[in-house]
Order: sequence, then structure tokens, then C-alpha cells
Amino acid sequence: MTINNIAIKNIKGNLNKYAMYYLSNVIVVTIFFIFANFIYNPSLSNGNFNDKTMSEVASRLMYLCEFVIVIFTFIFSNYSITSFLKSREKEFGLLSMFGLTKGQIRRYVMFENITISIFSIMTGLFFGILFSKLFFMAVSTILDLNSEIPFSISSKAIKITILSFLILLNLISFITSFKIKNNNIAELLKGERIPKETPKFSKIKSALAIILIISGYIVGLFSGTAIIATMFPILIVVIIGTHFLFSQFSVFFTNKLQNNKGVYYKGINLITLSQIIYKLKDNAKVLFITSILSGITLASAISVYSLQRVSLYSMEENCPQDIGVIEQDINSHKVIADGKVEDILNKYKFDIQYKNKIELIKAKNNDKVKDNKKSTYGIKVNKTDFNIMSEDSFNELAKQYNKKSLTLKNGEVVIYTYDLTGNIANARTELPFKHQKTLNLNIGGKISSWNILSNLKGGIINADEKDTNTIIVNNSDFEKMRNEISNNDKCIYYGYNIKHNLKATDAVIEIKNAVTKGQEPFFTERVISAAGVMKLLSVLLFIGTFIAMIFFIATGSILYFKMFNEVQKDKQDFIGLKKIGVTQEEIKKVISIQSFTMFFLPLTVATVHAAFAVKSVGLLNIKYFIFIAGIYLVLQIVYYLFAKWMYVKQINSWSI
Repeated sequence: MTINNIAIKNIKGNLNKYAMYYLSNVIVVTIFFIFANFIYNPSLSNGNFNDKTMSEVASRLMYLCEFVIVIFTFIFSNYSITSFLKSREKEFGLLSMFGLTKGQIRRYVMFENITISIFSIMTGLFFGILFSKLFFMAVSTILDLNSEIPFSISSKAIKITILSFLILLNLISFITSFKIKNNNIAELLKGERIPKETPKFSKIKSALAIILIISGYIVGLFSGTAIIATMFPILIVVIIGTHFLFSQFSVFFTNKLQNNKGVYYKGINLITLSQIIYKLKDNAKVLFITSILSGITLASAISVYSLQRVSLYSMEENCPQDIGVIEQDINSHKVIADGKVEDILNKYKFDIQYKNKIELIKAKNNDKVKDNKKSTYGIKVNKTDFNIMSEDSFNELAKQYNKKSLTLKNGEVVIYTYDLTGNIANARTELPFKHQKTLNLNIGGKISSWNILSNLKGGIINADEKDTNTIIVNNSDFEKMRNEISNNDKCIYYGYNIKHNLKATDAVIEIKNAVTKGQEPFFTERVISAAGVMKLLSVLLFIGTFIAMIFFIATGSILYFKMFNEVQKDKQDFIGLKKIGVTQEEIKKVISIQSFTMFFLPLTVATVHAAFAVKSVGLLNIKYFIFIAGIYLVLQIVYYLFAKWMYVKQINSWSI
């Protein structure tokens, strides 16, 4: 029998050990090929799409993703194979005893890895070709391209994928083959049976773990706009704290549980805690790496998703209508010809969801304004200019935008001030009239006093170039003012909301070009900027999801490997437990608790890290956070159940 035959038989007999390594490589190869197939698609490289800029941005981001995939594959595969070789010392001892030299054992290991690599690449290419069409359709939708990216299989992408992974995986196999120890046969045969020392911990380092993590959180929360400068120091402090958390504090905490007789001698806790304390110490490095990887993945995914939602919300808040036109004087030149907006939208086959015509009265603040300087965040808040709107006009708009309607008494006003910070980095526009009880207005040269009911954030109509505040007054007050002032102090606001507005960029560009020369400041729109921002963030979110998937595969697979690399160590323990009367169900319960700790302890730490990280940059939205973290949790549960099932299946095959 040749060495290659022995290697093939070993792979067949230990498929459960190789399964996750094989599947991980398959998924990585699949994603790499899909990205490469997109990058080298002839239609994109030839610039056959109107939105060439966005397709170029997507391509460049995918180049970056390809680089990340290669780096990840090298680190993950190197770690996995190294750990796997360490668990097979007894096997190498037997091969040495049968006469195989160190070089032959190295060739044996390399042949195993090359065989798995070839099958991984072939399977990955198959699934990559299978899902490329779906990927192209998704990218076309996200980029809102005028035509779908034609499906094609790039021979260049196939060659690059095969060549890259053959070189990469074989290089890893060659490097790791030299990590086989030069121990003598007796030491190799002992393998993992050498007794371990009782795990030790430092009380100072255990306390330092909590202190460092909490201090990092506190600095992050109170950094505000200085978070850019404090980000890396915080990251370093939290990483060090997390390392101590798993290497020291986890052992300290478990040791305390062991010393608590009420807990330690209850049920099977004696067995469970005795094993967990060793596993936590042995796997501290893996749990630490897993928690940091998971934390970065969660924080990145939540940040991009929240930024997308917050950006859109901020635009809608300050620019509630897709198109806004302010006719400054009913006798002056039109901003845009009557019916022109409707004609152009009809031409592009877009329906108008809402059309509003609102009469406004101009006013000035007659109170002494202390200052009109820029706020802490460099935002200039307008405290001088006002547009007065009637209660009925406001309530009509409130129905459309799910705002609370108003019922005002004579002399009462509600003021809306635009929030120009975009809710980023904990910044907030300072509402200038929040603590003010009265307001004196100059309306058409006449001074009148008003009682401020409240000062609210946002806009009812689109923000103009001055970010003019909007005041809502009682209908009778509005009608009285309207009859007393000249046309020069009045203006008409036209607001349009379009169905499927983010797809209407071409129509809005044509409408914008139709604005009368010199009247551009009185025309506002949010469609062009919103569509551009949403496209870019959607691409980032879409590609980030793939990167998150890779990191998820990394963390789950590393934990899976650790479990199965230790299965032979656990074998004698569980057989011994069976001999002293521990039932199979109790052993399964021990395994469940141990596996649950291994999979969900780092995830819990990662989730807390991610929550504070996202909060520190001002992007924490509970609804979005729960949505993204929930997806990650579900995937982790699936991974955990699969790993536990495979582990229990292995144990059930043992005989006493």
C-alpha cells in the first residue's frame, strides 16, 4: 500500500473531521469566483451601462474583497491545519513506528491537503457558476442599472480562481507540513494523554479585564465627534481586556463556581465545571480571536445598515418632498413653467403620490438674537427667518407623513427647525427656541407676539438655502395676517412626492434643468442625492454581507475544529464516565453545555462590543441592531446544532 493510498483511506475514515474544513474552503472559493466573474464581466469592463461610476465603485470594492478573502484563507487554513496536525500526534507516532520517515509523513500530510484542496476548488467553482446569475441580478437591482448585467462565465475568472487557490492552499500545506514535531515515537504515541496542570489565573489580570473593557466603553460613549481620534486607542484597550477576559477572568469565574458547593455539587455540574475550566483555559486564544472577529463583523454590518437607514431618514426629515418649488411672488417669474413637472414625470411614466400647494407668509425674528454663529458641530442654525403655515395646511401634510396633527389656540405657535447634522457621531442640531416661551415676529412691518407651544426637529416642507424655520399657527390667525400683508410677503410652496422616487433620477434631472434661469435657489429636490447615497451604501451593505459571511465561516469553523481536534482527548474521559454510571443522556447534556459555552460565550462578548462600538459612532438603532444581530444569532445556532450533532454522533460510535 502506498502513502497516497493510506492518505485517501484516512480521509474517507475521518470525513467528519475534514467536513468543515472542506465546506469552508468551498464557500470561500465560491465567493471568490463570483466576485472575480463580476469584475471580469465584459459588459462592465466595456462600460456598457449608464451608471458607469457605480459599477466601477462596485468593481473596486470587489477587488478589495478578493484580497480580504485571500488573506483570510491563508490565516484560517494555516490555523486549522496546524491545530489538526497537533491532534494527530498519536497517528504520526504509529506511522513512524511502522517505518515511515519524517519526509514521508510530511508527503502524506501534503497529499491529504492537496486532495481536499482540489475537491474544494472544483466544488466551489460549480457553486460559483451556479449562483453567479443570481449575484448579477442582485447587483443590477441594487445599482439600479438601466439594463440587467448579462450572464457570462469568464474564463479569466476561472483561471484566476483555480490558480490562486491551488497556489495558496498548496503553499499552506507545504508550510504546515514542517510543523510536525520531531518528538520521538514514545512522546508522539502519548499524544494528548499527558496529564495537564490545573489551570491558573491572576486576580489582578482578571480584574484588569473588566476595568479595561468598561473604560474603553466609557471613553467611546463620551468621545462624541472626537471618536475618530480615540477609536484606535479604544480598540487596543478593549482587545487587551478581551484577551484577559478569556485567558484569566473566565478561569477565575469558573473557579469561583467550583468553590461554591451549592452550585458545584448540584446535578452534573461537578463534571461540567471540571471540564469547562480546562477548556476555557486551553481555548482562550480561540475564543478571544472568535469574539474579536465576530465583534468586528457585527459592528461593521450594523454600522453600514444603520448608516443607510439613518441617511435616508435624515434626508426625508429635512426634505420631506421629493421636489419642492417656492414661488416667491405670485406676480414674479415662475420657478418652473406650470404643468412642466407633471409633464416630465408622465414622460418617464412616474406617478405622483402627493401634490401639495401651500400658501406661506414670510416673517423675521424681531427679538434680539444673541448670536448666529456656528454650533459645536460647525452647523449654522437660522434663528432669524420664518415661513408661517396655517394649521390646516400642516395637518394635511401630517396625514401624509404620519405626523401628529395640531390643534392650536389663537396666539399659539409650533416651530419646526431643520436638523442638519444627519444624526452622525452623536451630533444634534441645537433647537434654538426649545427653552423660549414667547417669540416676537416682524410680519410685513408689523410686530406681533406669539406663545411658543414647542420647538420640534425636522421639516414640514423642504429646507431652502437659508434653512428657514417653519411656524404653524391657528387658522384664524393665519387668515387675519394673510389679509393684512402684501403679496411681497407671501409665497406659494409646491411639493411633489413621486412613487418609486429613488428610480426617478433621470426625470428629476430633466425637471431641474427646466428651472428658469436665476430661480435655482427656489427649487429643491432629494431624489438625486438620496439615490446616489442609497446606491453606494447598498453596494457596501451587499458586499459587506459577503465579507461578514466569510468571517462567520471563520469563527464557526475554528470552533468546530477545536471541538473535533479534542474529541480523542475527551474519548477516554467520557468512556470513564460511562463506566462509573453516568448515563448517555447526562453525557449529552455535558456536551451541550460545553458546546454552548464555546459557541455563544464569544458571540455574547462580540455582541456587547459591537453595541458599544456602534453607539460610540452614533449609529445605534435598537431595531436595526436587533435585526442584524438576530440574523447572526440564527446562523450561529445552526452552526452550534450541526457541530453538537456531529460530536454526539462521534461519541455514540464509541464502545466501553
